[in-house]
Amino acid sequence: MTPFPFPLIAIEGEPRERGRQYGRLAGDRIDRSLGIYMAAWTAGDVHARDEVMARARAFVPVVAERYPDLMEEIAGIAEGADRPLEEIVALNARTELLYGERGADGCTGAALLPEAAGGHVIIGQNWDWRPACRDVAILLRVRPERGPELITFVEAGMLARSGMNAAGIGLCGNFLQSDADFRQSGIPIPLVRRAILMSETLPAAVGHVLRSPRAFSSNHLIAHRDGEAVDLEASPPEVFPVFATDGIITHSNHFTAAAGRVCDAGLARYPDSLFRDRRLRAALASRPRPLKPEDLRRALADHFGLPDAVCRHRAPRPDGTEIETVASIVMDLTAGRLWLAPGPVCENEYREFSLAAPADVEPARA
Repeated sequence: MTPFPFPLIAIEGEPRERGRQYGRLAGDRIDRSLGIYMAAWTAGDVHARDEVMARARAFVPVVAERYPDLMEEIAGIAEGADRPLEEIVALNARTELLYGERGADGCTGAALLPEAAGGHVIIGQNWDWRPACRDVAILLRVRPERGPELITFVEAGMLARSGMNAAGIGLCGNFLQSDADFRQSGIPIPLVRRAILMSETLPAAVGHVLRSPRAFSSNHLIAHRDGEAVDLEASPPEVFPVFATDGIITHSNHFTAAAGRVCDAGLARYPDSLFRDRRLRAALASRPRPLKPEDLRRALADHFGLPDAVCRHRAPRPDGTEIETVASIVMDLTAGRLWLAPGPVCENEYREFSLAAPADVEPARA
């Protein structure tokens, strides 16, 4: 059996100290991640590195003012990994620094509420991105000195992507693109996601999306184990909520609630987004209720439209880039259980993790 590619890294304590632990434990993957993105940021121009680092340094005072503890953690990561601070900031601002480059990440996700899932709240997604990034991703478990314990799937050096916490919050995220993007500065999305996962309540989690300045559009699917979920289509000027229909929310990489109110600039890049969320909903709606985590795992393996399917397979795109489903994550917020698999989902097993016991258990098929 192929070794599971995503190591579980556990950190704890005050922000600076847990950052140092993170940097030490994930140093090799942070180095590889910087290699991947530095090549993308500079496009082979050795003189461009100084400009990239200068742009990254500009985020430091902005982040330090809004999220000082998270800035401390980033500084600790840099110390632990023995890298300059601006490099770790750059990893967390990778989308801002990649602006204009072809090939953004695409994802498909869903949330299942108690009326659909037998009293449980289940949330999950596929993450479609560069195949090389499979080798830099980790599962990060954070036990802070204050606030709920959390677990997040993330590229090494970044603060959060998808995940859940001990207070019952779950999060998935998707790429969006509008004509209002990159006209103003904002807080890098991995920091907003970490703030969501450090929240004690759903209103507090949603508040981080509503109040944080945004440089570009993104989608946040946020749920709570007590039975609520909302999808937030966040453009720089405005946030548009999407609520469940028949106990299900699905979302891919285009605006739905905001249709007609923003110019969706991402559909030309990802026309498959128009059917991926529909296919995911149809697959879930066709299953007998109550829906279970394995139903979402099966739905995330849908192949309609291959290679550009919910379960995306690697193939050259018209713009010359390659992306595929790098990983798939499903979380039962009610049970505090998480399943993670490398992509493509149809070819790999999920491994189970728990907030109560971080050790992996028996693999589960999609």
